[in-house]
Amino acid sequence: MPTGTKKILILGGLGFIGKNLYKRLAHDGHTVTILTERIHSEADGFLTPAVRQHTLQGSILNPQLMNNLVAGFDVIFSLAGSSGAADSIRDPYHDLDTNLKGHLNILEACRQYNPGALLVFPSSRLVYGKPTANPVREDHPLQPESIYAIHKITTEHYYLLYQRLYGIRSVIFRIANPFGPYQRFGSNNYGILNWFIHKALVGEPIEIYGDGSQQRDFIYIDDLVEVLTRVMDTPAMAGNIYNAGAGAGISLRQAVEVIQRYIPATQVTFRPWPEIAKKIETGDYIADIGLLKQHTGWMPRTSFDAAMKETIAFYDRSNT
Repeated sequence: MPTGTKKILILGGLGFIGKNLYKRLAHDGHTVTILTERIHSEADGFLTPAVRQHTLQGSILNPQLMNNLVAGFDVIFSLAGSSGAADSIRDPYHDLDTNLKGHLNILEACRQYNPGALLVFPSSRLVYGKPTANPVREDHPLQPESIYAIHKITTEHYYLLYQRLYGIRSVIFRIANPFGPYQRFGSNNYGILNWFIHKALVGEPIEIYGDGSQQRDFIYIDDLVEVLTRVMDTPAMAGNIYNAGAGAGISLRQAVEVIQRYIPATQVTFRPWPEIAKKIETGDYIADIGLLKQHTGWMPRTSFDAAMKETIAFYDRSNT
């Protein structure tokens, strides 16, 4: 529990991580403002009238908006941006704008109008590319396989540079594969487990590329949010990069077997890798979370089975 209430801005606050983070921070008594590029009604029921009162519409690509917005916040979670490694290959210039220029706007605004803010940036495990060994530590070579991953690495350096030059404190998390409630439903760009659950609930076969033996480190969103909130009360984290994952590997085939336990009619088919997907596939990934444990005492608390049960129940309720 935080030691004192803070004024917090979540950029991209209507995304998957942002929604869950907002709920936790509001529950803890903080004053939280959301900035989102689009405000629209959603089936998950998140945008209640109370939440709408704290939600602003605008883009991090608008430097004047950023200049006018950032002052006065204690903590800024920079969650806004585009997701999808394959999409970044198909449309690299869009990824360039949203995942590089937007974050420069945030940093420049803070440099001028709120240099005392603490910034939190969610990077990705994709910056490592194909791991040479598992579990992967933060000092593993960076070998990006997509434009998206290249831009994540570059943005990491932006945040660290602004800390060195201007004293703007930043914490960076290389997040594994988060899943849970409020992830965008019905698209494979926003989490493979979300996509699998969607397919199962609508009665369509789950498609797996290859034989399904590839392992991922799946972290439940409640555990990830706990990590993010600890930043606010752990000053020594500033200037560091941390892996954020469960620290364990689960194959896609095993994940589907858990889905089948709760949705027995689930069917699965295996198909050859599409060309682009095969080129950017990173292989097995398991995060070494030792540094995060050392600096915060954090440990993932939710079992994969329990997290999947809750996630399936949430989407089943939201789509009935």
